[in-house]
Amino acid sequence: MSRITDLNIDDIKDSDLLKGFDFDNYTEGDKQRWKALLAGVLEAQDGVACHSYTSGMARLGESFSELPNLAELNDKLERLTGWKVMAVNGLLPCEDFYKLLSRKIFPSATFVRDWHSQAFTGYPDIFHDVVGHLPLFFDPKFSDFVSKSSGVIYEILKNTPNGSGDKEMLIQYFSRYGWFTWEAGLIKEHGTVRAYGGAILSSSGETENLKKRGYDDFDLMEVFNQSYTDKEFSCRYFAINSYDDLFASLEAIKTRFGITDSIN
Repeated sequence: MSRITDLNIDDIKDSDLLKGFDFDNYTEGDKQRWKALLAGVLEAQDGVACHSYTSGMARLGESFSELPNLAELNDKLERLTGWKVMAVNGLLPCEDFYKLLSRKIFPSATFVRDWHSQAFTGYPDIFHDVVGHLPLFFDPKFSDFVSKSSGVIYEILKNTPNGSGDKEMLIQYFSRYGWFTWEAGLIKEHGTVRAYGGAILSSSGETENLKKRGYDDFDLMEVFNQSYTDKEFSCRYFAINSYDDLFASLEAIKTRFGITDSIN
C-alpha cells in the first residue's frame, strides 16, 4: 500500500506524501483488528494517558473510531496543526526520519498488526503511529519539541562521518533518547504521573508493564546510557516535570555537541 520513500526529502511535494497508498486495499480483517486494538487500548489508557494526549484524541474524534484513511487524516492534521503525514513501508534510515520530522512531516506505517500482536508489536504499524503519536501533535509545545529536536539530531548525524564509531554511538544515544521520551515517556501532572510516550499509549501490554515497573526522574545521561530493545516491553520509564524539561535536555544536547544556533 505504500513504500519506503526513495525521494529527495528536500524535493517532496504534498502530492508525494501518500503516493502508493490505497485505502481500498484494507481488508475487513484489517478493520476488525483496528477496532479490537482501539477498544483494548482505550480501556488500558484510562487514568494513564496525559492531558495532551486525551485532548488530542478528542480533537481527532471520529478519525480514530474506524481504521483511518491517511488522506483524510492528513488533511485534518495539516489544517489543525500544520503537520503532515507521509505513508512509508518499513523503517526509514535515521537521517531521513529525523529530517522529515524536522519539517513537520510524520512518517506513518500503513499495515495493521496481526491478531497475535494485539497487546504489543515490536515493529511500528499504523495503529502505533497514528493512535500512539498523532494526538500529541495537537499540543503546540510537544510538537515543537519533536520538530526542533529532530532538526538538531539530524544536523549532528549529518555532520558525523558514515561508518565511524562515533556515528554508531550517536545513533545509539539518539535512539535511546527517542525511546525514553517519544515512545516510553511519562510526565507529571498535578502530582500524578501520566504517559505521553507512543509505545505506551498504543499498547495495552506496555500500559500494564508500566504499572508494574514504576519510573525514575528524567536524566539525560541516564537516558543516553540506558540500553533498551523495542522487541520487548520497556525495561525502564523516565518522568519529566513538564515539556520544558525536554527543551532543557535539547539545550544540553546542543551544548554537548557544539551546536550554537537557538532552538527558540
